[in-house]
Amino acid sequence: MTIQGTDEVDRVQAVVKTLDILEALWQAEGAGVTELTERTGLPKSTVHAHLTTLSSKGYVVQDGTDYRLSLRFLSFGEHVKHAEPLHAASETPLEDLAEWTGERVLCSTVQNGLGTIIRACDGERSVSSSITVGTPTYLHCSAGGKAMLAHFESHRVSRIVEGWGLPAFTEETITDRETLEIELETIRETGIAYSHGEYLPGISAVGAPVLSNEGEVHGAITVAGPQHRLENEWEHDELHNQLLSAANTVEVNLLFSE
Repeated sequence: MTIQGTDEVDRVQAVVKTLDILEALWQAEGAGVTELTERTGLPKSTVHAHLTTLSSKGYVVQDGTDYRLSLRFLSFGEHVKHAEPLHAASETPLEDLAEWTGERVLCSTVQNGLGTIIRACDGERSVSSSITVGTPTYLHCSAGGKAMLAHFESHRVSRIVEGWGLPAFTEETITDRETLEIELETIRETGIAYSHGEYLPGISAVGAPVLSNEGEVHGAITVAGPQHRLENEWEHDELHNQLLSAANTVEVNLLFSE
């Protein structure tokens, strides 16, 4: 992914190649030079040179002919996670909501125009998911993302849409700005956002924003699960009240952590 607002001429290509290799290693959960060459499209000699440099700095380790990310990245991840106030503020509210719903509950925020999961809690009947802590998500197709978008100023929404577009992930994904704006207006009125199979087929989610007293968006809380459970099994008001209560508790925790 190219971060919006970054002009191609301003990018240091050697750094871009290094990051492409690191991302490929992460996605492959370890790989050899040949596989990394195929994944990145870089020459084999370039891949080997970058891996040698990364290894010398302790960022990758070699196991036979394969390379993988080193544990050194743990220190970066832990630092970034704990530097985000939402991570601590959302711990108990997410655990309580996951226990009450039995579903997967997520806390996310926005960075560089994308949503990022910063905490996830599983209930007793959560479905497995590829969305984990650190996963970037498009805002227009997720319940938490739309909950946050609805409370951004119009120019910020425009910048995000222009930078990332409105790509379709399923047949249900909103892909035009007018339809998105109508839904965002409804979210502002109700305080609740939905995703009905818009990111993953068969998975629905309901989300609520986490706001400051001044209306600034800190993040969002989302409950996600199979469509038949989320849309049919519970009375909507009951789920909404629990979700809004969790979001409000996070807001209070943030207020008193300042």
